[in-house]
Amino acid sequence: MTSSRENTSRAAPGAAPFMAFLPLVAALLFCVTGAGAAEAPLPPPRQALLTILFEGTETAVGRTAREELDSLAAEYVRKGGRLELRAYAGPPHDTSSNNRRLSLRRALTIRQELIDRGIVAERIHVRAMGGVSDSGPQDRVDISLPGG
Repeated sequence: MTSSRENTSRAAPGAAPFMAFLPLVAALLFCVTGAGAAEAPLPPPRQALLTILFEGTETAVGRTAREELDSLAAEYVRKGGRLELRAYAGPPHDTSSNNRRLSLRRALTIRQELIDRGIVAERIHVRAMGGVSDSGPQDRVDISLPGG
């Protein structure tokens, strides 16, 4: 007869490799769930030529934004080059379908405003991002140079 002490000290055959990975599995689960860890702060927004802000679920462009788009378009019609529109809607890293669609509608609205002001459509690259990935305003469209 064996004592209970001996039974608990012996691992089942083949269990040693599994047991070696338990600390790694626990660490990964801790990182994925973020338990006990504070989220890293979001980076600052990329440099934009112009940022158009929106309220709630709005997609319409206000009068002030139209005036800013007039100035930007007048410069770029003469100058040439490409523009990138990065549209955001929603809280950080939220890429849900609704937020992606809302950000796309906003980007397409701004794109059409720029086309109406004489910028060739092929020069405008649209990116619907959904939720923000930086510390800038949640509901906005940034107009910038590609890669900038």
